[in-house]
Amino acid sequence: MSGELDTERVVHVAATLRDGVIETDMDRAEITHRVMERGQLVLLKQAFPEAILTAARSAVADWGRQVPPAEVDDFNGNYHRRRAMVARQQQAPHVFHDYNFNVMGDAPPELEAPLCGLFEPLRHLYNDLTGNTVGFGIPPTGPYVHPQLIHYPAGGGFFARHWHNLSPQKLGFIVALSKRGRDFRNGGTCFEIDGEVVDMETRQDIGDICIWRYDHPHWVTQSDLRDKFDWDSDAGRWVATFAYFDPRG
Repeated sequence: MSGELDTERVVHVAATLRDGVIETDMDRAEITHRVMERGQLVLLKQAFPEAILTAARSAVADWGRQVPPAEVDDFNGNYHRRRAMVARQQQAPHVFHDYNFNVMGDAPPELEAPLCGLFEPLRHLYNDLTGNTVGFGIPPTGPYVHPQLIHYPAGGGFFARHWHNLSPQKLGFIVALSKRGRDFRNGGTCFEIDGEVVDMETRQDIGDICIWRYDHPHWVTQSDLRDKFDWDSDAGRWVATFAYFDPRG
């Protein structure tokens, strides 16, 4: 795909974290309009300081070494899974390690604090962009937030083409937690928008937030295939996502 088309599809917006709030050089309403109505990808550049992301990533990896990986999903608690399978509904093969915090308040303090440093600013940004008033925790009924870190291990972590329902999420966040060229060499998210492929692999750097319309087909290319694959290694590409859905149907 040409650089000209990339320019049309991807909008770079300067951003910074100040007092727990992600401030952007573009008005919130304009961001929402570009994502939801024009189908553009808005890339908030350097929205998070690297120190906050490194703290969250390290704390989560340490927690994962202390807590055995789950065999099934637990949407009522905090868990992590090593996935090498084909998604049943979308028939999308994938290999990655996800860490899910449905009840962050139940996490140990040394984990809860860095998680809040990452996900509280995302929660405020999400509410501003969607008009929702979501909080953390599991309500009696309806959708709720599922804070998640995903590790695509070196040696072949990936996620094949798939898609999500637009509602109730509307728009999604992908936060880069690792740096290309230092923490990993290859791998990134690609989108299909109006029949054109938009490859974000070399565009998104650590600290950037990619905001995208949630029903765009997308996939994650493989991480560093020439490296040895090892579930116990932290090597590879890490991202954070802000999922909002009701697993109870």
